[in-house]
Amino acid sequence: MGTLRAARIIVTMPRLALRLAATAVVAAAILAPFPARSAYASDRTTRAGRATPQDTGRPLPWFGLRLGGLAAVGSAGDSTPSAAGGGGYALFDGRDFLADVAADIYLGDGARMFALGLGAYYPFAIANITPYLGAGLKLGWTRFGGDGAFGMIPFAATGLLFGREGYVQVRAELAWFVALSREERTDRPGDPGSRANGPVATLGLAF
Repeated sequence: MGTLRAARIIVTMPRLALRLAATAVVAAAILAPFPARSAYASDRTTRAGRATPQDTGRPLPWFGLRLGGLAAVGSAGDSTPSAAGGGGYALFDGRDFLADVAADIYLGDGARMFALGLGAYYPFAIANITPYLGAGLKLGWTRFGGDGAFGMIPFAATGLLFGREGYVQVRAELAWFVALSREERTDRPGDPGSRANGPVATLGLAF
């Protein structure tokens, strides 16, 4: 009896081995693509420019639109004119620095601004969400209660970025501008004019 049982076990062992081998092959076929997909996704993410904190920076800029408003303090008008508007921008993310090129249009009751500008900013963290601080210079035409003026418009800004490592980025910013060109009024002869300045608050969305 013992010899018969041993013979049966020997005969069934190849079948069991084949079944185990087949199971292993099927499992390998199912699980093997996952690392490849993960690597492909990582490579695709890198090519798409979505940098991680370990990368040196995002190779492509963020292209965004922003909306907001401004108020001109010390303007040529009798009050403090305000305007609403926004513009488009391209934000370059070098991980330890930020830079942008922007075009802005603001229109309001007694207030106008058409400007092109450059800005440079310092992010306080190399992370997906980070506050930043910086400054820049715009060139444009402004009209705040007077006859209008064309010239340089420096500004300082602070803000918060959400989504530096994603596919959609939100940018909240508060800036203060100074129009260096004096704006005069024809109904005030002899008036040296005024240099308008004031806050600009915007909220942007970039891809």
